[in-house]
Amino acid sequence: MKMNKVACAIIGASVILLFGCTPSDLQTVLSNGSVVSSGNLKLKATNPNKVKVYFGNSGVPKHYRVIGHVSADNYSMIATPHSQESITMELKKQAASIGGTGVMNVFTAMDRTTGDVILSK
Repeated sequence: MKMNKVACAIIGASVILLFGCTPSDLQTVLSNGSVVSSGNLKLKATNPNKVKVYFGNSGVPKHYRVIGHVSADNYSMIATPHSQESITMELKKQAASIGGTGVMNVFTAMDRTTGDVILSK
C-alpha cells in the first residue's frame, strides 16, 4: 500500500511538472544543444534547413562574420549516441536560432560537437 502511494506521488508530480511547463520550456529540456551569441547583434532566425555546416575548410565562404558559438551533445541523457545526422541537424537548428547561415570550425570531442556560427556576406 505504501509503495502505491509513492508511485502515485511520483506520477502526480511528473504530470504537474509536464503540464506546468510551456512548450518552449519542454523544448529546452529536450534539446541536446546550445548556442551563445557573440556581441549585441540581434538577427532574425533563419531556416535551419538552409544553414550549411562546413567540415574542414572546403566551401567556406570568403566573406563571413562569426556571430556565435554552437554545440550539440553527442549522447542522449541515457548515454545512447546520437547519429552524425542528428548532431548536424542540432548544430543547424541552434545556429539558425540566432540568424546564422553556416557553422564552421566544427570540432567533435568526447561528449559534444562544437562550431562557430557564421553569417555569410
